Amino acid sequence: MNKIISSIIVFLLSANTYTIVHTQESSEEIKQTAIVTGEIVHETAEEEISPVKAATRSPVSTLTTSSWWNYPEDIKRVTRSGDDLLALVNKEYQLPSTYAPTDLVSICSHVTNLRCFNNANYLIRRILISDLQEMANAAIQDGIDLSIRSAYRSYATQQSTYNYWLSVNGGNIAATDKISARAGHSQHQLGTAIDFSSVEINDGLGGTFASTQASKWLADNAWKYGFVIGYPAGYESVTGYSYESWHYRYIGKEYAQDMVNGGMILELYLRSKN
Repeated sequence: MNKIISSIIVFLLSANTYTIVHTQESSEEIKQTAIVTGEIVHETAEEEISPVKAATRSPVSTLTTSSWWNYPEDIKRVTRSGDDLLALVNKEYQLPSTYAPTDLVSICSHVTNLRCFNNANYLIRRILISDLQEMANAAIQDGIDLSIRSAYRSYATQQSTYNYWLSVNGGNIAATDKISARAGHSQHQLGTAIDFSSVEINDGLGGTFASTQASKWLADNAWKYGFVIGYPAGYESVTGYSYESWHYRYIGKEYAQDMVNGGMILELYLRSKN
């Protein structure tokens, strides 16, 4: 009997650890102090939905580390300027702490038909405003509600975000590296990445977004306006991150079309250009 009880306790402890790694909140949002934007950040991990339709190639691991979530020992500086839409920012290539876009503007002061969660002053590069407006208009016409949950993050903001998730995961670096980028390694620092949500899930952010009509619409249409999913399902060993149905990066219509035509995911497309 004692052996059985001990086995049950071990199982419950292991299950609880898994829950911490895959943190999800639907009613109570976790608030992070954003130094520049005052944004609310909530990153979770979920791997149940198929990858974006544009990603037709079989997953191929090109990481040299033993586990897909690890950072390599040799961290390199980005090969393109952060202002370049094709800059490769991942676990191997890092933006300098001093980099910040010079053309940041408030999303909801410039784009209609797109809600900013809690009326937060989310910032994004001016270069994508026109295409974002066109996408927001198209979504509304198709009966799709879209909201913004995160956009530009400074190096310092990303550092505090990563440290927060490290704390949530009890100091477990491996668990944290699966769901949050370290400072300098986040696409959000480029000012061209957006985390979307919808009224369908009360503007929450996490795995539940994948089952929404908004998520399905973005997967089918976002590339037409220059936005592509950053971390698709089934490609964790390539991107180094768990699936994020809500995270899209703008690379421009021409490059997005080229990526889709080549049947590539964003990570591999950018590697081919850097």
